[in-house]
Amino acid sequence: MTPIDIAALDLDDTSINLEELSMPVLAREISLSERPNWLLVKMMNALEQKRQAKGLGWSRAWNKYGMNTFRSHICDASKDSDYIQPAQTFLDSWHDVIEEQYHEFIQELFQDPTLMVFTFYHNAEYDGVQYEGVTFSFGRKCVDDRSKRDRIDIVLEDKRENGAVDGNVDRVRIYVCPWSSYQHKNFQLIDTTDTHPQWESVQPLYDHLVNYYHEWKSDESRQWSHWSVRYIDYFGARSFIPQKSSFT
Repeated sequence: MTPIDIAALDLDDTSINLEELSMPVLAREISLSERPNWLLVKMMNALEQKRQAKGLGWSRAWNKYGMNTFRSHICDASKDSDYIQPAQTFLDSWHDVIEEQYHEFIQELFQDPTLMVFTFYHNAEYDGVQYEGVTFSFGRKCVDDRSKRDRIDIVLEDKRENGAVDGNVDRVRIYVCPWSSYQHKNFQLIDTTDTHPQWESVQPLYDHLVNYYHEWKSDESRQWSHWSVRYIDYFGARSFIPQKSSFT
């Protein structure tokens, strides 16, 4: 077996003690840290920026800027209702906050037999504040243009303080984003912290996602990957792994 070079991980000084990580987690982090030729990376990121500007595929700005996605899971909406249902319950609890024009869209999306579901796990930094978190992402290909997507994203984040996270959500964002409005740069964003009346619905969803993360992290059939992720800046190894991280 090839020895694992822990020194290959370039983590900040207040990250988790690497000896606490399992061998599979270490191996994955090191693999993600290996980047291809810088010119290919530059070209791929330029292409991705063009895709972003046109709104092609699963591309949305809030899943990219300030974020580093280190793992992605897929599920089968027709078979994984136990996994998906808590997101519907969560959105139902925010019904009065979501603009009325999007209510029918949300119902239709979750009932659509072509529903696509991804879970993205990330590190993030905004204005010097660091988080680890998860994006529960729902979408479908638009019937009249299959290069476009209808989307709903639920982003739950745990703030890092003194090098550590505590497993409790500090920030939630909900993006309701049908292509019919997004093509005109319109969508709804709910961005809030624990002062919001609906906040009690947040932690149960996060705990649900963390539990499934640990159930699926070693299941190869659940790992989403694509050759392009090695070339795009917002995918890759973590620059920090918080002490008490939920995702090791």
